[in-house]
Amino acid sequence: MKNVLVFSLILLLSSSVYAQLVTVGPKVGISHSTITSKGVDQIKAGDSSVGFHAGIFVRISVLGFYVQPEALFTSTNGQIKIDDPNSSTVKAAQNLTYNKLDVPVMLGFKIGDYIRLNAGPSFSLILNRKSESIGSEVKSNYKNATVGYQFGVGLDLNRLVLDLRYENNLSALGTDVTFGGKTFQTDLRNRLYTLSVGYKLFQ
Repeated sequence: MKNVLVFSLILLLSSSVYAQLVTVGPKVGISHSTITSKGVDQIKAGDSSVGFHAGIFVRISVLGFYVQPEALFTSTNGQIKIDDPNSSTVKAAQNLTYNKLDVPVMLGFKIGDYIRLNAGPSFSLILNRKSESIGSEVKSNYKNATVGYQFGVGLDLNRLVLDLRYENNLSALGTDVTFGGKTFQTDLRNRLYTLSVGYKLFQ
């Protein structure tokens, strides 16, 4: 009986310590997305768009610091515009809608009991994509996987987790665009501002 009580006490303490060090939970959010272009004057960023993401996060905390890997299904949009080389008017545009699996790995620390600062790499795998040309035929070459970075600020309110982040690519989302039979070598990147809310299943 004594051994059972001792074992139960050890198990209870271990569970309490584990809950303080590790927490898991779902998270959902929205994003504001823009596709940017570098290297070609005729290709410009188009209209921004709103997307969404959903998934899970795991936070491991030690001595005021933490690492937080996440797995998120992200659906977002973007647009590029192509100027007529002979004029300053927009000749055509292309809307791009794509779904991807995002795996950010955030490193951070807490300021007081509620505020968090974090940053880290983000790995993305494109699951599927759809392009829609407006005004004229436009063909783009997009990569299947990219590496980027995120940084932002978070807020912990008991079990509620809020995150506001900025995200951009370290590797190009696309490298060339064909318009009017001519191929332009460019550097397309996806810039996002994300707002998400999560819930700690235990703490």
